[in-house]
Amino acid sequence: MVVGLLCGLALTLTGCAGAPGAPPVGPGTTADSTSIGLVNLWRVSGVAEEEADTWLRLDVPHFEVWRDCGMIMGDWRATDTLFLASVNGASDACAANGSIPDVAWLESVTGYQPTDAGWELVDADGTVVASLTVDGKPDPIPTAADFFTEPPPITDAVRADLRRPVAVPDGSTPATTDSLTGRWVPTSFDGFTEPHVLFETDGSWTGSDGCNGNQGRWTVDGAGALLATAGGSTLMGCDLVLVPSWVAQARLAVIDDDQLRLLDADGVELGLLERG
Repeated sequence: MVVGLLCGLALTLTGCAGAPGAPPVGPGTTADSTSIGLVNLWRVSGVAEEEADTWLRLDVPHFEVWRDCGMIMGDWRATDTLFLASVNGASDACAANGSIPDVAWLESVTGYQPTDAGWELVDADGTVVASLTVDGKPDPIPTAADFFTEPPPITDAVRADLRRPVAVPDGSTPATTDSLTGRWVPTSFDGFTEPHVLFETDGSWTGSDGCNGNQGRWTVDGAGALLATAGGSTLMGCDLVLVPSWVAQARLAVIDDDQLRLLDADGVELGLLERG
């Protein structure tokens, strides 16, 4: 049995391996983001609520947490320094009673840092949440393909998907946690619905396209990079402005003349918002 959220947005983009904090580069270059080094099959340690034989498989764009009960699945995103993951499904006994188990430690992570043996995942305060090392692999389970027990391949498609975004446009001010927090609405919208996004101080966001709500987590690095995860959404039709989709797809956030511009990895504007 597999339980998951329906109608989820295709959100997971990550960065690809260079030095942490390296400057952004444009599309078509060969430089990899540090986050490509996260693509692997990792043993998880340092998490009190997890058993010793817990693995985290980070592919693009999905992850699997292996527990004795089966697998817990979701999506993840990363830049050279930021990391977000969002659980959206589970299999076998992990999905008992049709519910998705809590993986609070993983969903508290906002960044990562290298160690001699792998990586440490850290929260917004810089506290180490978990350590990742290459050490063995999980036993196969009947309901999952055998390839899930092996590290994911790093293909040209993975590298393309994990490329760094372009630099913040000249003259623009990178959004910070303080400047982004609050409620934003599309500029020049005169419809009867209320499309919006609300960035909360606790790192969560909620929003609507006018009829369909969505929510997730968000973080910024203060230099222009924005990461956001999102859950499932309903599919009601109305006078839509796809604000939650803008948030989910954005890789850059800048403030120009008190207006928020959300940009994709190529620097293309997804949406323009103002305080509301």
